[in-house]
Amino acid sequence: MSFNINYDLFVYLGWAISGIALMFLFSFSFYYIVFWSVSGKPIPLVPHSDKLTKFAILIAARDESKVIANILESLKAQTYNKEYFDVWVIVERENDPTVEIVKSYGYDYFVRDQLEDGRRTKGFALQECIRNFGRINKHYDAYMIFDADNVMDKNYIEVMNDLRQTGVRVGLGYRNFTNANVNWLTIGSAIMFSYMNQITSRGRTVLFHKATLMGTGYFVDSEIIEDVGGWIFTGMTEDIQLTTYCLYNDIYMRYYPVVNFYDEQSPSFKMVHKQHLRWLAGYFEKRQFLKKEGIHYEYHTRGMEGLMRFEFNYGLIPFIVFNVVCAGLFICSIVIGALAAVERVGSFYYGLIFGLAAYEAFMLYIIFVIPAILVIYRDNERLKLTKKNCLIGILTYFAYFYEFVLAFLDGFFHPKKRGDWKAIEHTGEITSKDAKKGKTHE
Repeated sequence: MSFNINYDLFVYLGWAISGIALMFLFSFSFYYIVFWSVSGKPIPLVPHSDKLTKFAILIAARDESKVIANILESLKAQTYNKEYFDVWVIVERENDPTVEIVKSYGYDYFVRDQLEDGRRTKGFALQECIRNFGRINKHYDAYMIFDADNVMDKNYIEVMNDLRQTGVRVGLGYRNFTNANVNWLTIGSAIMFSYMNQITSRGRTVLFHKATLMGTGYFVDSEIIEDVGGWIFTGMTEDIQLTTYCLYNDIYMRYYPVVNFYDEQSPSFKMVHKQHLRWLAGYFEKRQFLKKEGIHYEYHTRGMEGLMRFEFNYGLIPFIVFNVVCAGLFICSIVIGALAAVERVGSFYYGLIFGLAAYEAFMLYIIFVIPAILVIYRDNERLKLTKKNCLIGILTYFAYFYEFVLAFLDGFFHPKKRGDWKAIEHTGEITSKDAKKGKTHE
C-alpha cells in the first residue's frame, strides 16, 4: 500500500517548525525571565497606619452553609478595629441555611432578587449588593471581596488597610491554600496559583505597579466603582475584568504577599473541570468595553502603559503557540509514523519520525516540569507541600494544566456550558495548620 507521502520533506519541515517554535518562545518570553528575576527581591514593607479605612467585606455565598462558619470565625478573629468593617454575606434565598449561621455571628446578609438567566455569577451578586448600599444609605471607603470557603491571617484586614493608606487603590495579599496536600489536583492548583502569585503578579507589581487579581482576597476603592457607575464586572470571571479595567485606566495596584488569605482547592476532577471551563469562558469573554469605560488615572507615562498592556494582552501567546505547535507535530508524527510502518519505508524513517514525536512529547512535558520546579523551589516555604507531594506536583503538573484543553473542547462543542455559572462544592475541611491558626505574618 502506498500513500505517496514525502517522508523526507515531513521530517525536514517537522524539525524546522519545532526549532522555530522554540526560538519564538524564547525570543518573545523575555519578561518571564525578568519577572522571575525581580520576583526574588525582598518585599518593601509598608508602614503601619493609624488612619483607618471603612471596609465592606463582601462574601458571595450561595448555599455555602457547609463552609461559611470558617470565614466568619476568621473575620471575628481579625486584629483590625471591628467598627471599621462590616461583613455582608450575599445569598439567593432567605431560607438558605447560610443565613442562620450569619445571624448567629451578628453579621449582615443580603438576599438577591435578580436571578434571571445569565445573572447568577458572583459579579452580578456583588453588583446587586453594592447597589443596595446606595438605597440604604451605606457608604464605604473600599470593598474587600472573599468567597465563602476563604479564611485569612488574623491581621489580614489590618495589613490591607496599611497598604491602602500608601495610596494603593486595588491591593491583595498572598493566595494560600487550606488543603493543598490532598491530591494531585489540589497540588497542581497550588502550583499554578503560586506561579501567578509569586512570579507574574509580583513581577507586575515591581515593574508596573499592577497586579493580577485571582478570584478573591483583594480590596478595591469605592471611588473606582463610583467613577465607572457601579460594579460593572459581571462576567464569568469578574477578577479578570477588574484587572483589565485597572490596567487600561492605569489604577495603582499592588500585590503584597506579606499576609495570607486561604482558599479551598477542589480535589474532585469533576469540580476542577467546571472551574476550568468557567475560567476559560471568562478569559475569552469580550473585554473591549472595559478598556473604554471610567476615568484614566494617568499613573504612568504612555510608553510604560504601552509596555504593560502589551505584556498583559500577549504574555501568554508564545506559551500557547509553542504548546499548539508541539502538540500538533506530536500528533502528526504519530500518524505519519504509523503510515510509514504500513508502507514499510525502513527503520531510518521510523527513527527520524518517531524521534520527532518523542522530542515533541518531551518538550510538552518539560515546559511544565520547569515552572513546577521553580515554584516549589521559590515558594514551598509558604505552600508547605510534603516532599512526596512536591514530586507528585512536578510529575503531574502537565496533566493538571492540560485539563484546560479538555475544558476548552467541552466548551467549544457545548456552547451552553460556557455561560452556565455552576456552584463549586466545598467541604470546609481545613488541613493547613497555618490556615487553622490564622497565622499572623509580620
